[in-house]
Amino acid sequence: MSLLYSPANISRNELSLLPVPEALGRFHQPLGFGEYVENIHDSLDVLGLEVRNEEYEVTHDQNRLFGALEVGLKEGDLITSDEWNVLVGLRGSHDQSVQRGLVIGSQILVCSNLCFSGNIANINTKQTTNIRDRLPRLIRNAVDQIPELAHLEEQRFDSYKELELKPRAGDAALVELYRRGAFTNAQLVRSIHEWEEPSFDAHTQYDAGAVTRSGWRLFNAATEALKPATETSNADGNALTRRTQVVSNFLNEVVGL
Repeated sequence: MSLLYSPANISRNELSLLPVPEALGRFHQPLGFGEYVENIHDSLDVLGLEVRNEEYEVTHDQNRLFGALEVGLKEGDLITSDEWNVLVGLRGSHDQSVQRGLVIGSQILVCSNLCFSGNIANINTKQTTNIRDRLPRLIRNAVDQIPELAHLEEQRFDSYKELELKPRAGDAALVELYRRGAFTNAQLVRSIHEWEEPSFDAHTQYDAGAVTRSGWRLFNAATEALKPATETSNADGNALTRRTQVVSNFLNEVVGL
C-alpha cells in the first residue's frame, strides 16, 4: 500500500546520512531530517505506539522532506476496523520553503506539490531558534491525541456504516454537499459516479442489498472525488482540507453527531 501521493525515494535509515546545511541566518537553525523523523518515532514509542509502515521522499536537492507513517498499538488494537488506518504525515525543509509540519488522520494528503492535510490534527512550526526544544514538544502534544482521536474517529465511521440510504437520497446528499462548497463541478460528477459504481468493493460492504446503501459508501464516494486525480495534480491543500471538513460536518449532522 502506498502512503504518499508522491513516490517514496528514500528509507528512514538513509535520512540520517543526508547532510545538514549551514544556517541561512541568525534565526535559522537547521534540523536534520533523520533527527526529525527519530523525534516522531520516539514520541510514538513513549505512548506504546509503533510504526507499521512508512515512506519518505526528498526533493529539491535533498532540501525538502515528505513522509507518511501508518501507526498502531504495540499491544492490542488502536482501532478494530479493517477499512482504515491511523496515519501520520510529515514534511519539512532546509531552504525555508515549507514549515516543519505534522498531520494525523484516517485520511492524510502528503505530496511534493505541497499538498499537506489531515482530518484529525495538524501542527506547523518555523525552523527558527530553539526548534530542538519546541519541535519535540509539539510532536508529543500531537501524538498524545492519537488514541482518543482514533476512538472518536471509529465511532464516527461506525455511525456512517449503520446509516441506510436509498440511491436517490444519496444523489440528493451529494448535490447538497456541492451547494455547501464541498465539490467543484467535476468533483460532483465524480462523486456521483463513485456513489453508483464505487472504485473499491470495500465501500459497498455495509450496503443492505441493492435497494439500500450505507452512509459509509456515501462518505467514500465524496472523499474519493476530492482526491487529486494524479500524483502530479496541482491541488490546493487548504481547499482540500476545507472541502473534506464540509463532507465530515454534513455526514455528522445526518447521523446526529
